[in-house]
Amino acid sequence: MNDLTIDIATSKDLPILNCLYADMDNKQLMSEEKIAEIWNEIQQFTNYYIYLAYLENKAIGTFSLLFVPTMMHRGFHKSAILDSVAIASAYRSQGWGTKMIKEALNLSTNAGCYKVTLSSNITRKRTHNFYKYLGFQQHGWSFSYQLQQV
Repeated sequence: MNDLTIDIATSKDLPILNCLYADMDNKQLMSEEKIAEIWNEIQQFTNYYIYLAYLENKAIGTFSLLFVPTMMHRGFHKSAILDSVAIASAYRSQGWGTKMIKEALNLSTNAGCYKVTLSSNITRKRTHNFYKYLGFQQHGWSFSYQLQQV
């Protein structure tokens, strides 16, 4: 198995990110204007990073991490939110997702986080089993309130 490298995405990577996100759920690509608008908004947040995973200089996956300060737990000052995990369909079920998530956990540990949380659509049983395999545990219930149509 070749080595996977993971780097922080930059604005020049927007077309790659757009393709990875669309491939995740067989959706249409976003317009260049829309993805640039979202990128610019994300850049306003400190401690929010989008990563790209490369195999032999080809981007095959992505994930985002948001490091959030908290006063809730003494001795710990941050938690991480793992989001927007996607791997190109041609590279799924080959161990690359495992390597990506393990790197996300290492990055979170190095940032001083005491936990990493994520959410997953309730219908994605295979994905849930993947996260459990990696050591994630279901913790409580996740709730959302839909404010507008996406």
